[in-house]
Amino acid sequence: MPEIEHMNTDEVLSRVPAEFRPLLNLEHLTTWTLDRQREHNADHHEYEAARAMFQTVLRSQHVEGDGRWAAKRRARKVEKHLNRLVKASRDQAQAAEGLRTAYADHVRTVQALPGQRAAKAKAKADRRGQVNTFATKSLNKTVAAMTARPDSDEGASEETAGQSTSKGSGARTVRGVNDLFDRKGA
Repeated sequence: MPEIEHMNTDEVLSRVPAEFRPLLNLEHLTTWTLDRQREHNADHHEYEAARAMFQTVLRSQHVEGDGRWAAKRRARKVEKHLNRLVKASRDQAQAAEGLRTAYADHVRTVQALPGQRAAKAKAKADRRGQVNTFATKSLNKTVAAMTARPDSDEGASEETAGQSTSKGSGARTVRGVNDLFDRKGA
């Protein structure tokens, strides 16, 4: 059964009754659920016919002294149970179809999981590689900028390493933002 290859089948199947083991195969489950649907749909039609017959007979039983809706009210007590049978058979047929489609989706999901997980792990490894490459490049630029510091005509500067000097207004040498503002008193 390819549907259950991913699990330890000896341990799990030993707990499943033998008559239900074939249902774990999607083809067997499909035929089984289609048979159940046919049975429930046949029951549904029988129950609807019975309900129609009871409605006709019981609603037509008028007793002397009855009010206008008395026969219908009496009939509703019986019809209520037939309505339940009709609804239950319809719900059972729908549930059988739902079981088949849900199990088919489950099988497809379980079979696709290893491939999805491998793709996700590969994407994660690729992202890590890209981050590592970016970090390495950034660190190399920082180290290069710190070691190749331009010679300055003034003393130590408070600017960060790697910024080139340029001439600002008033023929001042500007290395960064702090050199653009006059510092008085500090």
